[in-house]
Amino acid sequence: MGACLEPTATMNPWYNVEVRRESAYLTATTYINAWYTMRAGEGELTDEHRAAAWHLLDDHTLTAPGTPEALTAALRQIAGHGAYEKWLTGGNHAGGARAELRDGRLVVTLPNSHWYGEEGAAEISHVEIGYEDVAPVLVDLANLAAR
Repeated sequence: MGACLEPTATMNPWYNVEVRRESAYLTATTYINAWYTMRAGEGELTDEHRAAAWHLLDDHTLTAPGTPEALTAALRQIAGHGAYEKWLTGGNHAGGARAELRDGRLVVTLPNSHWYGEEGAAEISHVEIGYEDVAPVLVDLANLAAR
């Protein structure tokens, strides 16, 4: 059984974090809400909205929306969930998960994760993060914050 976690202002643009038995979902809500508004013909998708989405760089690497602090807050909620350790034991534990800054953008490599976008959109709205990717990315984010 999973849960939708309580959003915090620090998590912007991740106002939806859902933990489940096999993985957690980080939804770029600012982007997804704008995309559906645009699709309904009730507004336009702006550069600010697109910046609030994930962007695919290669098979396992994406730029993350928001700040390192926002991603840290979301991942801490996942790692702090009571069932996290139990769920972690079911992962495949392939190495290589990491976070870094490249040209002022937060870049994350998530080898045990998947992502999804809306049909016809270049942006990624949902990252299904493997629990085994959470801790290594948190370590890198803490190192970035210490600089």
